[in-house]
Amino acid sequence: MPTKHDGFIKAQLLRPFVDLAMARGCNVDAALKLYGLTKTDLRDPEKAVHAEIIYGLTNTLAEKAKDPHLGYHVADTFDMKTWLPTQDAFENARTIGDYYTRFLLNVPQQASSVRHTLTVTAPRATYAVTRTVQTHQRPVQVEGFGMGLHIRTLRHLSHAHWQADLVQLETPFPEALPKMPTGVNIKHSNVSGLSLTFPSSWLTLPVQPQDSRPNRPSTSVASASRDISIISTLRTAARPLLDDRTLTEQDFADALGLSPPRLKASLRLQNTTLPRELKRLRIDVAKEMFREATYSVATVAQALGYSDQSHFSRFFRSQTGQSPREYRATLNQN
Repeated sequence: MPTKHDGFIKAQLLRPFVDLAMARGCNVDAALKLYGLTKTDLRDPEKAVHAEIIYGLTNTLAEKAKDPHLGYHVADTFDMKTWLPTQDAFENARTIGDYYTRFLLNVPQQASSVRHTLTVTAPRATYAVTRTVQTHQRPVQVEGFGMGLHIRTLRHLSHAHWQADLVQLETPFPEALPKMPTGVNIKHSNVSGLSLTFPSSWLTLPVQPQDSRPNRPSTSVASASRDISIISTLRTAARPLLDDRTLTEQDFADALGLSPPRLKASLRLQNTTLPRELKRLRIDVAKEMFREATYSVATVAQALGYSDQSHFSRFFRSQTGQSPREYRATLNQN
């Protein structure tokens, strides 16, 4: 059942998985192609895909690498200081509590498939990750990655204060952890997500800055509006497709890794429809292009899938109340 947080994740977060799978000699191109992705997609900061694809691809990479704990091993080996969700926290956090706060604020910019919370009581603090979307693919490797990430992070930040027996990890996928002694108490949970509980006094422990740059305000708060909701993700995926008016709802759903019924239902929860959002996007792109004097009305029309300039002009007027020429005149006045 779709929710208003109908689970999209930035494709670039897959890179640590792909990098390790490549190091293991896997044909990652074939795995990516299976899910409609390329290595170029993993370098696109705006490319977001549904959690169904992320979970399926990471599970497939684990199968190809013949490593049922690939996600955990990715978390244990990749560079956390350059990974976008943790980069700001590692560079600028001054205490463990500061780290988790920065991380929590940054996650919504990278994924709308999970909700992160930090609960603090007198004796214990719990950092929880709850999945907000139902998928057919089981998030086994992603869960393994999350567990490895949080164990490694807390152990690193607490440093000399680390006591594994004071830490409890709850997960519905304990099989994603390798059979190795971490010392952490592992508990099976029926909740979709994981939680890490540790002494709340650790939140006040200082951590050393990871480089010499001054402590900057977190970019997370400043750009909190840059979410990856169904609408923003659709706009990103649809923008390069606007010149093809033959595309169907199925084509746009495929671009998002969704079925057409799920795309329609997700948009309905936002009180909108696919045709309405495509109209809005075409108008926004047209306005952007009109700000550049080098683009003629015919060029803009063609870029938006209109072979007939007059047809495009009527569409533009119906949506804005102005003709393209009148709109451009208002730009010159400003």
